[in-house]
Amino acid sequence: MAYRSNALLGASALVLSLLAGEVALAQAESSDIITITAQRRAQSIQDVPIAVSAFDEEALRGSAIEGIGGIADRTPGFTMSEFNIGEPQLYIRGVGSTSDSAAGDPSVAVSIDEVYIGRAGGGAISFFDLERVEVLRGPQGTLYGRNAAGGAVNIITAKPDGDDPFTEVTVGYGEYEDIQLTGVANGPIDENVAGRIALLYHEHAGYAENAVTGQDLQGAKTIGGRGAISFETGPVSGLFQIDISRDETDGQARIPVPGPNTAPPLVALIGALRSGLDERESFSSPNTFQERNTYGAQARFDVERDAFTFTSLSSWRATDFSWFDDLGGLPTPPYVLLVEDRADEDSNQFTQEFRLTSNTDSGVSWVAGLFLFHEDVNRSENFVVDALPPFPTFVGGDVTFTQNATNQSVAGFAQMTWPVTETINLTGGVRLTWDSKEIFARGIDNDTPGGPFPGIPLGPPPLGVSFPGGVTGEESWTEPTWRLAADWRPNDNILAYASYDRGYKSGLYPSQAQNAGQASTPLDPEILDNFEIGLKTNWDNGRFILNGSAFFTDYQDLQVYELLGLALVTSNADAEIFGVEIETQARLTDNFMVGGTYAYLDAEYVSDAQSAIGVLPYNGNQLTRAPENKYTVFAQLDAPIGPGYARLRTDYQHTGEYFFDPSNNPEVLVESYSSVDARLSWQPMDESWEIALWGKNLGDETYPLHIIKNNGIGFNVFAPPRTWGASLRVRFGG
Repeated sequence: MAYRSNALLGASALVLSLLAGEVALAQAESSDIITITAQRRAQSIQDVPIAVSAFDEEALRGSAIEGIGGIADRTPGFTMSEFNIGEPQLYIRGVGSTSDSAAGDPSVAVSIDEVYIGRAGGGAISFFDLERVEVLRGPQGTLYGRNAAGGAVNIITAKPDGDDPFTEVTVGYGEYEDIQLTGVANGPIDENVAGRIALLYHEHAGYAENAVTGQDLQGAKTIGGRGAISFETGPVSGLFQIDISRDETDGQARIPVPGPNTAPPLVALIGALRSGLDERESFSSPNTFQERNTYGAQARFDVERDAFTFTSLSSWRATDFSWFDDLGGLPTPPYVLLVEDRADEDSNQFTQEFRLTSNTDSGVSWVAGLFLFHEDVNRSENFVVDALPPFPTFVGGDVTFTQNATNQSVAGFAQMTWPVTETINLTGGVRLTWDSKEIFARGIDNDTPGGPFPGIPLGPPPLGVSFPGGVTGEESWTEPTWRLAADWRPNDNILAYASYDRGYKSGLYPSQAQNAGQASTPLDPEILDNFEIGLKTNWDNGRFILNGSAFFTDYQDLQVYELLGLALVTSNADAEIFGVEIETQARLTDNFMVGGTYAYLDAEYVSDAQSAIGVLPYNGNQLTRAPENKYTVFAQLDAPIGPGYARLRTDYQHTGEYFFDPSNNPEVLVESYSSVDARLSWQPMDESWEIALWGKNLGDETYPLHIIKNNGIGFNVFAPPRTWGASLRVRFGG
């Protein structure tokens, strides 16, 4: 590990020397610096000694960002893929999860208005009427706790404001019959009481099609709404909020892509079947679909005292989704293997957090609290496999897995920052988390109950044995996590910091176990130690910003999930991650701003994994979804035109090659790709309305959003092609 330590020191010196150089630019624009609440209090992003990226309402609109995927594209070290709308896969610095277990957890914690979302599909919502989005990179084990091993994504919605009554309507239309309607109404209800309602309707036709019938694939429709009421009476303020959304899609267009490990007969067969077709034409069944419903309610109370503020945050959230996916994307016959996947899942969670936060004018700043979490998840997944020669008969089958889980967590936490001198602060934080998982699981052979061959992915015996009577499992873990940090501010322009963070992710029970023993045996929790140095600089009151960090992460018992043949295998492996991240933006003139990000990752497994089917040779392999290089560049020009001003924003994103699973097989390799988005808008000086044109993936780059491997073939779902559209936003009042 010596070479990595030397590399860390060298990169650290490079970042420090780069960031400490003097920069002389013209006038100040402090509005370019975003205020965030990453440490549970309002702070300038330049005052937070954490690697964090933030996107306010103006940035979200200016880049036409509609979801977490758009945030990931523009954040260093962040990648996102999606098996389906219920199973988004978020990775920060190579840390993430693809497990769909009802008793599993994401490795990147997503919160909506400070409410932790237990199921990954419940947090990947469509963006509308947001105040900002924050991405904290690296483990956040103290204030965010369990399952923030890779980092945290905070989605903050816009709140009622009785001092700014307005109504806003946006109408948009684009390619593939893309229709988008949003509406927001905000204003006072009574003295010291305000309300806000936001609605979304978004629908587009499919940008892919079934090669035989011509029916659409990849079309989608989303309907959502959010309502909130806030009040303030003396030292007490409160917020009551509800939200609901429904997503429907036409299903996915999977495309088989042969690789160097594909058997020559299969290469010839796929080539013949797909002759003359492109990446938007698939043999995936036109009956495939994805549906998701999410519901939420929360009540927040803040009581301000002289020395501290007491916060109570109660929430209930529910998510249910179902899908039918054709994992092969080829007709059977003549193709020799058809795999259909159907699943249903519903979950309910309740969270309660009590928190004390010191007032900002106190010499020592601190936060302490208690967090309670209860979740019930019911999941059922059915695999239907039709196999033709040369596959043996037992490869085919009809198998259903069910998993009912109760997941609970209790945590106490505290973090304090001491001003040692006028320029140096020390921060110490600790969290003690107790997690409990209880499951009832079954593996059912629907074709030949009690027969010798239960069917893939259960069989054949002796490893694969159905367990229709079901098994139970119950396990709990208690783990401390912590943060130790020091920051130094030699002047108003520079903040340097060094930190050591312990992260933790709870254990899980595998979801598609091949026998009763696997189903009732949990994987170990993940433990990681992250060592980081960083520097944040802003010059001329925010006109020029340059931030950087270098880090090393030691990962123990990383939970690994891989499709081997048609067996879904879970295991633990160790890993090490070294990286450097840079973010910058410069307002070169009052009307012209440029910027960008860069992330370098050296993330690899440093052990093999012991699974139920044997040793998996991961040692030395690259971590999944961890491109070695990823960078972005943007330019934004504001120009006065007539009685208003126009804005042109262009975003360029480049992602280096990476692998979709830990095998690092060539069929799961994603080649490096780039994309360009742009938006041109005009609005009058009073900003009462805006008209805009936008384009995404303007270079029409073809790259996969998801890959499943089998028989040396990568079954890909490709990203949307080049799209364009226009919108009109009108604001009344305000």
